[in-house]
Amino acid sequence: MLHLLRQVSFFVLLSVCLSAQAGVLEFTATTFSGVEATSPMTITVRRTGVVTAAATVVVKSADATASAGADYTAVTTTLRWAAGDAADKTVSLALLDDRVGEASETLTLSLSEVTGDTIGSNTQTTVTIADFEQGTLQFSATDYQVAENGGSATITVTRSVGSNGAVTINYATANRTATAPDHYQTKTGTLTFAEGITSQTFAVTVVDNSLGQVDKTIGLTLTTPGGGALAGERLTATLTILNDDVDFTAGLTKITPTRTGVTQAAVINLSQPSPFNSKSSFLQAVNRIPELTITALTAAQSTAGIVTIPVGEATFHLYPYNGTKVSASTTPAIFMNTDSSGRIVTDEGLQFSFQPALAAIDVLQTQLTAMQMPKLTVTEHGNITVQRNQGTPQLDLDSSGKLVINNTFYDRFNVRPAIVSMPATSGSTVGLHMHAHPDAALPKEIYLRIVYSSGNQLRQQLLTSAPAIADELTAGLLTLEGVSNVRFEDFGMIAFTFNGRKHRVYADFMVRRVNPTSYAGQTLRTGMFSLSDVNGDGRDDFRMVYSNGDEQNFIYLIPN
Repeated sequence: MLHLLRQVSFFVLLSVCLSAQAGVLEFTATTFSGVEATSPMTITVRRTGVVTAAATVVVKSADATASAGADYTAVTTTLRWAAGDAADKTVSLALLDDRVGEASETLTLSLSEVTGDTIGSNTQTTVTIADFEQGTLQFSATDYQVAENGGSATITVTRSVGSNGAVTINYATANRTATAPDHYQTKTGTLTFAEGITSQTFAVTVVDNSLGQVDKTIGLTLTTPGGGALAGERLTATLTILNDDVDFTAGLTKITPTRTGVTQAAVINLSQPSPFNSKSSFLQAVNRIPELTITALTAAQSTAGIVTIPVGEATFHLYPYNGTKVSASTTPAIFMNTDSSGRIVTDEGLQFSFQPALAAIDVLQTQLTAMQMPKLTVTEHGNITVQRNQGTPQLDLDSSGKLVINNTFYDRFNVRPAIVSMPATSGSTVGLHMHAHPDAALPKEIYLRIVYSSGNQLRQQLLTSAPAIADELTAGLLTLEGVSNVRFEDFGMIAFTFNGRKHRVYADFMVRRVNPTSYAGQTLRTGMFSLSDVNGDGRDDFRMVYSNGDEQNFIYLIPN
């Protein structure tokens, strides 16, 4: 029995001695830290003490606030040391970038199932995973705006949900309704965001072309994010160039009458698609004006550009010569000035200014040709002028003996068509007819009547004398003290109120060039000037000098 006890004691003592001679395995630190975008990270296990024997240990991970599969790849691995091997062993821990902005997260690694050695005090270590987000890149908005005269638009690209590291993204412009280089300058490039930078910009230069037009758009795109950045949802955007010009005329399609011997400015083609609504023409917009729809009237435009609006037996004849943008609050309507010019405002906010048009200019030209005056001009003010001398310019000698063109060569007759035509009076014939002026105070004056064939009926339209530039005459009269309420009447008469009484003046048919010798070396004086009695009624008349260098006499009629 004593022998047996001695054997047991021997083996216990031997076991203790052997244990005292074994190595120790433990983590080199109780904490490790890494960044989720840096993968893998290395965890070190140290072996100390007696290393004469072989040893193994199992390293196993466990979730704390970090989750395996989302934040890191789970680890269960066995580290092995041969006899005499005292080198550190490492565990590779893969960190996953979950692309979510968040606080730092943790997991633990522990040592277990050791063989050949013992486990030291650092049997568990905590791994902290720091968040690393390169961020999401996208436009700051889906729509940008810039005034046409603004020079350039600044486009902002934002970096959100992280700003770690340097990232890049490409940008580019593209034609939409705006086209380069007419409306803007093409722009492409790459934006670079350094560490911590959350926004960058690029500029798009726009062209101020002084041309009225609808607002136009430019496409913007972002592509190819780099440096680990993500692409956001707003990778496309629109830059709108806000039109700051009101005159659309230059950009509109025109009708240019091409009758031999007739000089006429281009007329706006109302049949063209509206820039505000490509499914509708300007003419359709005109025909939506309440004055036309309620009364079941329809405006039409001929191939010569003349717009006609039948109203019972009367027909309005006009030509639209410019188009301008007006306030959106302007009521769609047709507005008439006292001189039969006017404007049409559509529900799209575009205004067409118009002048009265002669429906049968061919009939007038035929009669003028018979009088050896075949050439005529339709002026921008809607008048029809016929140069009195259409042959070789008349030459004179000036005071120094120099041969010069006689100034009277430029004299011309100026007539204005009434805006309305009516069925011709009974017994009329096609042609140009002259009639005595209906005002008894003008016994030597006339008015003209054009009779023309329209379908199966004869129609007539009057031509009367008129100011060469109505606006300037009106302004001239209103400069006189006591004058107000200037208005244009039939047969070339211009009425106004002077000190409470109604007065009239009558425009001469003849428009002349101001004699250049009368203002040689001086600035042309414009406005109204006194003139000796023209019609023999004992009262002085006046002449009007226009800004274009023309002059015209006006007969002052004594009020009743």
